Amino acid sequence: MSSKLPKDLLTILPSWDTISGVQAQPLPGTSYGVSFELPKGKVGQVVEYDLGALGSDVKDVLRVTRVDVYWLAPSTSKPLPTNLDTQLLLLRLTDGRIAAVFPLTTSGYMGTLRGTEYGGVIARFLQDAKPQGGKHTISQLAVAFATSAYDAVKDVVRAARRLSEHHHKHKGELVLPKETHIFSGGITYCTWNSLHPPTPATTHNALGTLKGFAKHDIHPRTFLIDDAWQDYDNLRLQSFGSRAVFLDGMENLGELVATAKKYYGVTQVGAWHTIGGYWCGVEPKNFIDKYKLVKVAKDGYPGPFEPEGFSYYIPHPSDVGRFFDDYYGELASHGITFTKCDNMASLDNLVSAYEVTTVTPNDEVLGAAVSIQSIPPAFKNAVLAAAEKHFGHKTGGRVIFCMEMTPRVLLGEEIGWPNPHVSERHVLRNSCDYFPDQPNSHRYHIFTNLVNAMFTSQLNIVPDFDMFQSHSYIRPREDGNEPNGVSAKDDYPQAAFHAALRAFGAGPVTLTDVPGKTDPEIVRKLIGSNLRMTTSPIAGRSIALHAARSPFLSDDIFDPSILQEGAGKAMRVFSRRGEDGTEGGLIGYWNVRSANGVVDDAVTMGDILTLVGSHDTDTRKFVVHSFKTGKAQKIDTATTKIDLPINLGPFEFEIITVAPLLSHIIVAPLRPNPASKEAETNHQSIVRVGAFGLIDKYNPLAGLASFSFDFSSSSWEAGVRCSGKLGIFVPDMSSGEAKSRIAITADDKDKSFEVEEMGGGVLITIALEPAEAAEPQGVGIPLPVRLSLAGM
Repeated sequence: MSSKLPKDLLTILPSWDTISGVQAQPLPGTSYGVSFELPKGKVGQVVEYDLGALGSDVKDVLRVTRVDVYWLAPSTSKPLPTNLDTQLLLLRLTDGRIAAVFPLTTSGYMGTLRGTEYGGVIARFLQDAKPQGGKHTISQLAVAFATSAYDAVKDVVRAARRLSEHHHKHKGELVLPKETHIFSGGITYCTWNSLHPPTPATTHNALGTLKGFAKHDIHPRTFLIDDAWQDYDNLRLQSFGSRAVFLDGMENLGELVATAKKYYGVTQVGAWHTIGGYWCGVEPKNFIDKYKLVKVAKDGYPGPFEPEGFSYYIPHPSDVGRFFDDYYGELASHGITFTKCDNMASLDNLVSAYEVTTVTPNDEVLGAAVSIQSIPPAFKNAVLAAAEKHFGHKTGGRVIFCMEMTPRVLLGEEIGWPNPHVSERHVLRNSCDYFPDQPNSHRYHIFTNLVNAMFTSQLNIVPDFDMFQSHSYIRPREDGNEPNGVSAKDDYPQAAFHAALRAFGAGPVTLTDVPGKTDPEIVRKLIGSNLRMTTSPIAGRSIALHAARSPFLSDDIFDPSILQEGAGKAMRVFSRRGEDGTEGGLIGYWNVRSANGVVDDAVTMGDILTLVGSHDTDTRKFVVHSFKTGKAQKIDTATTKIDLPINLGPFEFEIITVAPLLSHIIVAPLRPNPASKEAETNHQSIVRVGAFGLIDKYNPLAGLASFSFDFSSSSWEAGVRCSGKLGIFVPDMSSGEAKSRIAITADDKDKSFEVEEMGGGVLITIALEPAEAAEPQGVGIPLPVRLSLAGM
């Protein structure tokens, strides 16, 4: 008897075609939709299908699992947990292919994977709505096969979009290609870790950090007022106002916003809150006279500090729209232009909800039960509608969603899934928090963000890697250090470790420094200053140099040893400048090994080809530059044997910039010896030049708006976005020849430069200072820097 499922599917899960009613639908590429017919039942029922054990051809596993209510985290361990939801399962096969299994979530059900006691896999579906017309609900998994983990993730999410109900409602794939938002190109200051003990959470201390930034010519464009500003008691929101202790003598939140804008030039100011108002909702006696309320209780999914059955009060789903309309209207009146909405996933793990009819100091009266399935979409829509009304919707990121990594948020039509009414991607936190006080957390924070981003960036989401501090951790006084001092156990280079990661991300670049403790040398590797004089009010705004699209990883992520102790490989991270790699990009090598593990590795041609792709690699030439050593060399993807060792201690990283060599044919007259009777002829030579961008930055290429040969001036022209050290490589040239033949201009004015011979050519460096060009022009217009050769 022949199987009803394709051979590919049986390779990874040989037993699942024994399930009654299972069907497979071929999709473009090597992808499939696997469907199960859910039995008719009530809303809230859980249906599980035992898919059996993984096949013998499965060599390695990488799963992305919701490790607590709020967060997804990757792991190479197996079997799958029996009590936690796995959202994405990657399988490396013995033939080298990668399979990806991805359960769908729709308005009708939430799909996840779990493990069995014997090590098998379960497809688990929680029914959220009754099927229409008495029909059965069809639940689905998407499965894709590819030659790399990155391609498998892209293909399986694309397959899921084709299967989903939203694809049938709205023609087209509808995932927005650009990862842009209101934070793009600028830096953000967030108060969260900044105002932890020993620093009191007050308006004046927040302004103290902005003042400290300005002292170092660091000028955030965005200011985020995180937790501790609201009027709360017993973890319940008391009103829409601010805590008196936070205001610290100011009249209201608006005074802080106005001061930050007037004296420190910020243009966007955000305020934090949770999806329920505050961590344990709202104070019922203060809100029940104005809004309908419900009392909800938590289920037992691991994660929250509250126990199973813990109950609290939140706005009724029928009235939450009015609640957030009023709240955001109040915030907007104080100059707030966006919010950070936290604790999102808490609404996806409720077991009950009841209307609250009466609240007295000693008692309460509860009314009818409220559908818990109606709560999450009502709250998400309420926040989005209020943000659109009061903050505008023409630019993305008016709400940063946090603690949100549940299928109903990531795959819900309101936020993460295709929606024709959304013009830009939403910004969502991509991992659990940055913990400056926990040395062992930093490596896994890097690993988690990078693996998660390969998945979340395929949705209508910009992954936010969270904030970081540019300095060592400042412990509270009771921990044994001097006031605002750094203890010996906290004096390790975690700041640069995190800063470099943010340069690889497309999300916000967010600092949370303690007042007066900023390390400008760390921050300056992430930012540059405007190169033009201007009368614009944002003339001094710092320009953040980070990637335009999320990074991807090599298949080394299947290897658990990269997180283990001892010596071994680095974690490889790839960031393309263009869509297909032909414009080069960055390769990052992070030491994420445990304890005091070290990296003993090397850059390989395989790494280069993973970044630039295989397009005509036999004729393509590149130049590479090491951030750590400052050395550069030319390479030919067909012939060069790369010898670039990567040796990293704890909390160290390396960044290799790869730039294409641009060729230009120079035709020059060749005059013969006068005594000769030979006629005058022309001589042709090929000159190649590669531009790395600003090589004193973590992301050099982000400082380069353009690079090409300009025929009108017979020179190579680089459009440079901000201040820094521009690096240009000319192969097959000596330093003496470079000094005699090369001329550099910046904005048509002669510019001095340095030359260093290395790697089969010369590295030309040009220091570009703020206000390099005296002519007033708009901020962000690239400065033309031209390289010309005598004899052209």
